Amino acid sequence: MFVCQLCGTTVPPRTPAVRVVTRRRPKQYPFRPNANVFWRPDDDGKMKERKTNDPGGVGWEIAEQALACPACAATVPPDG
Repeated sequence: MFVCQLCGTTVPPRTPAVRVVTRRRPKQYPFRPNANVFWRPDDDGKMKERKTNDPGGVGWEIAEQALACPACAATVPPDG
């Protein structure tokens, strides 16, 4: 049982809450050298640590979200 943060109604018990993105913002992710570490066998079969770079880039970040009832969650556009 919770109060929907979009419409303000009290939702009946055992109704699942849905997290809805209400605001998002652009985000620039920096280049990170040797960010991903993993293990692979070499030619002799020994496990060796390998590292790859994370290229970074541009994406979206959640700035604000709300708990919503299923009825309100169905009316919110999917991209927030």
